[in-house]
Amino acid sequence: MTEQRDTADEPAEDEVEYPAAQEGDGPGDSGDDANALRFTEEEQLIHEQIRRHREEAERKKRAGQG
Repeated sequence: MTEQRDTADEPAEDEVEYPAAQEGDGPGDSGDDANALRFTEEEQLIHEQIRRHREEAERKKRAGQG
């Protein structure tokens, strides 16, 4: 038996919020912030690669039809 988890919709790229640095929250917070930032940067890279791939496929498609 598997559990279903509620997942939130992914925010649009311009809606991504970076975690705010807060003082005195205990150890590991700056590491958590850095991980969140790296994750966001990786997501942006993935979206950029997808966009480039689609543009290249469209260029090849147009070149084949011409």
